[in-house]
Amino acid sequence: MRNLACVVVVFAIAACGDNLKGADTTDAAAIDSPSGQSPVERGRYIMNTLGACTFCHTPLNADGSRDMTRLFAGVDCLFDVDTDPTNGVGCISSRNLTPDATGLKNATDTQIKNAFRNGHRTDGKTLAPIMPYWIFHNMTDADADAVVAYLRSIPPVNHTVQANEPPWTMYNDGGDAALSPYIEDTEIPVGTFGGDHSDHGRYLAAKAGLCIDCHTPDAPMGAPRLIDVSKAFQGGRVFTKEQLGLLDASYPATILTRNITPDPATGLGGWTMQQIEDAIYKGKDRMGDAVCAATHGSGISPYAALTKEDLDDITTYIMSLPPVVNAAGSDSCQGPPVP
Repeated sequence: MRNLACVVVVFAIAACGDNLKGADTTDAAAIDSPSGQSPVERGRYIMNTLGACTFCHTPLNADGSRDMTRLFAGVDCLFDVDTDPTNGVGCISSRNLTPDATGLKNATDTQIKNAFRNGHRTDGKTLAPIMPYWIFHNMTDADADAVVAYLRSIPPVNHTVQANEPPWTMYNDGGDAALSPYIEDTEIPVGTFGGDHSDHGRYLAAKAGLCIDCHTPDAPMGAPRLIDVSKAFQGGRVFTKEQLGLLDASYPATILTRNITPDPATGLGGWTMQQIEDAIYKGKDRMGDAVCAATHGSGISPYAALTKEDLDDITTYIMSLPPVVNAAGSDSCQGPPVP
């Protein structure tokens, strides 16, 4: 179940708590929002682009496009870890985040931030760790406030989401014992060159964004964490194409995430900055083939909306990572043509 649970993390929301830890001060200067950007604009960018929050919290239309009339209204049975959809086991639903009474209207700003940054639901229970609060815990206070400002601004949608089914009900009792340990700043690799650009890319890739989650191997079974942070960005996480939202028959049944460290044999060593940016932004590898990730290059890819500055900084950080050999993360995946 660990591997199934990890998958949805790729699609989750960003937010934080005021009375708890923010980003380290060494990165603060590099993390400031663009000049003149309002909190709502910044929150929109974090939610819809960096955090890929729409993947979990916005339903799809029948044609696979995002239903923008129900933006952040939550998804019933977002993910089912049981093969029988009728037996009352396996479904987990995503929260309605709109300012409706069935969503977050009656939650305080502190409660909302405490949920997506620290894993404590607004009703006092504990969030299942497929919601990557353990990553967003390091988001800056300013960005966390911006997320709340944006959530307050979106249209309310009346939708009471379906209740979670076992095994997800194990988190109903709440308490710190059920929480996945937060990723500490000291555990996130530091770039070896690039200065402030690399520092900012590190923040975008591992604190306000989810690159570190998808491209880091699963932790050993029984470990309290979902990913092995000691192997950050080394790739090799195994997903089925369905888990990644890739339903086209052209995709292989099983997909490994890529080693994105600059190792020349098994990673991105030898790739140019433009080639790496094309993979992130357009969903194309350096041969021009589609990469196998719905977050890169698909019709609902959030990373196609990255600003050029953020794309440059993320790429600078990736190129400045210490190279690590990991053959499990070197497989390529040729999907259908990129739309």
